[in-house]
Amino acid sequence: MDTGDLSTVRAWVEVDLGALVANYDSLAERAKPRVGMLPVVKANAYGLGLCPVVRALEPRQPWGYAVAALTEGIELRERGIDRRVLLFFCTPEELELAAEADLTPAIGDLEALERWRDVARRSGRRLPFHLEIDTGMGRCGFHQADLARWLPRVLEACEADLSWEAAYTHYHSADEPDAEPTREQWDRFQTCVAAFPKRAGGVLHTAASASAARWPEYAADLIRPGIFLYGGVAGDLPLRPRPVVTVQARVTAVRDVPEGWTASYGATYRAPRPSRWATLAIGYADGLRRELSNSGFVRFGESEAPIIGRVCMDVTVVDVTELDGVAPGSVATLIGGPQDGPTGLSTVAKRCGTIDYEILTGLTQRLPRRYVPA
Repeated sequence: MDTGDLSTVRAWVEVDLGALVANYDSLAERAKPRVGMLPVVKANAYGLGLCPVVRALEPRQPWGYAVAALTEGIELRERGIDRRVLLFFCTPEELELAAEADLTPAIGDLEALERWRDVARRSGRRLPFHLEIDTGMGRCGFHQADLARWLPRVLEACEADLSWEAAYTHYHSADEPDAEPTREQWDRFQTCVAAFPKRAGGVLHTAASASAARWPEYAADLIRPGIFLYGGVAGDLPLRPRPVVTVQARVTAVRDVPEGWTASYGATYRAPRPSRWATLAIGYADGLRRELSNSGFVRFGESEAPIIGRVCMDVTVVDVTELDGVAPGSVATLIGGPQDGPTGLSTVAKRCGTIDYEILTGLTQRLPRRYVPA
C-alpha cells in the first residue's frame, strides 16, 4: 500500500526512490557494463514495492528486469512494462503461462530445455531463454563439467525452436573478501563460453551487486544489481550505497514506572531505577525482528533509546528516561540512516544475526510504503 498522508498511520516504511536511482547510477559507473543493467526486482523489489521501484528505474532504460516468480513477471506485464523480463525460477507447469506473458525463463537442465521447446512448437514462435551454467553455486544450472553432454542438445534446440538470448552464472562467495572463489567460477564460466560456436550464447552476465562493486573485471556484458539498489550491502564493499529505507513508528503511550518494574512477555527486563517507558506501535507482525528484544535501539531525532523487553506482535517498548519531549504521537526511527549507525540497515541486520536482504524482505505489508520521488 502506498500512502501520502501519514497523519493517521501507526507505522510505515519510507522509500527514497531518488537514493535508489543514485545507487543504480553509481553501480553502473563502477561496473561499466558493455550491454547494460538487469535490475533484480524479485520479492516485490526486496520488499519495497515492485511497481514504484520499476517506475523509478524506467527513465534509465535498463536492459530488462529480473524476477524469481511467475506472478512477479505477470504483474510487470499488467502494469505495462514491455522490456525483457528474466524469470529465474519456473516450475514445469508455469512455462506455458510464462510464454503467454512474454517472459524469458532461465533454463538450467535438459528436461526444462525440452519442455520450453515444446511450448515454442505449440506457440509457433521461437522463444528466448537464458542458459544458466552451474559453476559452483550448486542449486541449479547446467553443470560446467558436463558441457560436452548438454551443449549439442542446446544447439540442436536452437536450430528451429528456441532463441539462445544469454548465458549466465551466479557467484556463491562474491560477498567474501577473498577473490579466489569468484575468480575460479569466472574461469569455469569462460571455459564453457569458449566452447560455444561463434554467435552462440548471446549476452553474458555473471555479476550481482557485490561482485559488480568489488570485482567489475568479472562482470561480463550485463550486471544484475539487487541489494545495492535498495541501500543494503553484501560484505565490505569499496562502494557504499545511499540509504533507501526508513522504518518509523509512532508512540502510543508514555508511562512512568518504578524501580524493578518489568517490561513485556517473560519479564526479561527490569527497570534499574524509576524510569519512563514509551510504547511504539510496531512489532514482529510488521517485520520488526524479535532478535532486537533487549538489544536494539531506536532514534527520536538524533537521540537513541534502547528497546527493552521482548518485541511483541504489535508493539515494542523503549526506555526514554534520558530523552525530553517524547509523548504519544512522537515518531521513532527503527531502521534508517547511515549503514553503520545505531539504526542503519546493516547494523540492525548484524544485531539480528542475519543479512540486509532478510530485514528488507521481512517488512510486512501491514506497513504502508511512502515513496519519496526520484
